[in-house]
Amino acid sequence: MLPINTFMLIVFGLIFVMVMSPLTAEEIPRIILDTDIRGDCDDAGALAMLHALADNGECEILGVIASTTGPHVASVIGAINNFYGRPDLPVGLYHGIGIRGEDGYAPVVGDPGWFPSRVSNETAVESTALYRRLLNQSPDNSVSIVVIGGQPCVYELLISDADYEGDGSIDKTGKVLIETKVKELVLMAASFVNPDHREWNVILDVPAAKLVAEEWPGRIVYSGFEIGWVINTGGTLEDPELNPVAKSYELYRHTEGGVGNIGNRASWDQTAVYYAVRGLKHNEQPIWSLEGPISVSYTDEGHTLFEDNPNANRFRMVQEMPIEETEALIEALMVQAPQSHVMLIHPSQGAAYKTGQPIPLEVKYSGTSSNLKNEVIHIGKYGEVFEKTGALESSHIIETPGMYVFQAYAEFEDGAAFYSNRNLISIVPASTSTGDNDKNPDVNLALLESATVSGSVASDSGRGTPADILYDPASDAYSTVTDWNEYGVAYQEDLGIVTEDDPFYWQVDWNNLKSINEITIGGTYQNQPQPLARWKVEYRYQDSWHTLQEGQGGWLNTGIFHWHGVDDAKIVADAVRVVVFSDGQHPLKSVHLRGSGGISNREDDSKTEPKATIIRYR
Repeated sequence: MLPINTFMLIVFGLIFVMVMSPLTAEEIPRIILDTDIRGDCDDAGALAMLHALADNGECEILGVIASTTGPHVASVIGAINNFYGRPDLPVGLYHGIGIRGEDGYAPVVGDPGWFPSRVSNETAVESTALYRRLLNQSPDNSVSIVVIGGQPCVYELLISDADYEGDGSIDKTGKVLIETKVKELVLMAASFVNPDHREWNVILDVPAAKLVAEEWPGRIVYSGFEIGWVINTGGTLEDPELNPVAKSYELYRHTEGGVGNIGNRASWDQTAVYYAVRGLKHNEQPIWSLEGPISVSYTDEGHTLFEDNPNANRFRMVQEMPIEETEALIEALMVQAPQSHVMLIHPSQGAAYKTGQPIPLEVKYSGTSSNLKNEVIHIGKYGEVFEKTGALESSHIIETPGMYVFQAYAEFEDGAAFYSNRNLISIVPASTSTGDNDKNPDVNLALLESATVSGSVASDSGRGTPADILYDPASDAYSTVTDWNEYGVAYQEDLGIVTEDDPFYWQVDWNNLKSINEITIGGTYQNQPQPLARWKVEYRYQDSWHTLQEGQGGWLNTGIFHWHGVDDAKIVADAVRVVVFSDGQHPLKSVHLRGSGGISNREDDSKTEPKATIIRYR
């Protein structure tokens, strides 16, 4: 693997800015992206690239079509669209029986609690209907369709009847729409170098790939398996807690870094998107050339067959530019910051306020979008639709106790629009005592006499007790010292598929409400990683559990969970717990939590920061 050359990233970016002349509206490529996102992370990288190119004024994104099934598909697309300021971009979804693939990153990236999304599988438009609508609305010979997954959606478009589902196109079959509206079809598909290789995007739906190859009425350009396989990108993505594309690369198991680490991945899908927008060259230097015309077909097993055919209008890409330079061009687009980003600062996640108390509202903007045009705050009860939508003010008052969700929305003069993170807060009655704990950074609330620490593993069958992981900030040491100061199951003990309804857990209960604004918890030791395990940190208020944060791998995979607020950001709770469960496919094995920041009988990790495990109000 050739490493990304950072100097190349900078140089190519500067060259592009200096020499590219602006395109006219008629010249800007109009793109529909057709993706099997949720399978491989290169789909997320390709969508990021497409947004960056649109931000540069190099293309217009008409819509995104999902060709795979699964519960999180549309919301993954919506999360990335929102991150780049296009939350209302049309999203289509294949309604046939598709191949689901794996859910490595989709449950997290597609969770609106983590990454805001305006769309879901329930609200996404059926793929053929959206294809036909977008093509009908476009000028003739103006649209490039880029397919970076299986081909069931373009197959359904091709065979669709006129006036499909009453769309009014009474004289336009799918084939006629393609002939009149589509400039080019770009497919990440086929294997032109190794005849024995059954390329994934072909075997996803071999009959569809066959029909498209043989009967698509316009020009097709293939970016074959061999093109993207040697171009590896994504390793310099950052901020996975904010950037859903970075989170996709962090959670996908086939990157160079593996689950829990951002690493490079082959760039099959990015090459197709790059070609569709920028073409074959960069600054007159060829990146690829086109071989053809050729005819393309497939065996029933999905092997690629092709031959020269002067009467065909199919072509395949051939690498020309050195791989390292090609990687730099693609990586620069993948890591390009969006036009702007919107963060809801106050009220912060988990904050508690009394009825009648002003709740501060603060939103932070970053990026390069033009002047702010409109900013809105959405407020609603937890689990219900937003009951208030209005202009962002300096504060807000709520008179009814309960759990509430706050989310900001901002629009800019250049057309960008963003939804912020969603923060959950609690409103308590004005007369409610928040407990007997004053602010004191030296008190671990889990060590109070009123605290009961428990867990799901019996002490005689597990490793350590629930209290063994507690750190005492007053003495700067573990409250009790054991061999490893851990709690869980024995090394290599296999718990099987552990469900969210019956998880591994660690819990602290109090006999009255406590004010809390810092929680730290230590994850597993490095020789017992948990990259695939799902987790939640929750707190209980008014007999209901509420999620403070959740995810997969991350801190649990040898790190430290650290949640802390500022002076006015606290949770009010009578219990806190950590739950760990399977991703639905893989068993829990060697799972445990640990303390950190003290000296056990076997290890000195007293220099660790932050210390773990602590629950306190400071």
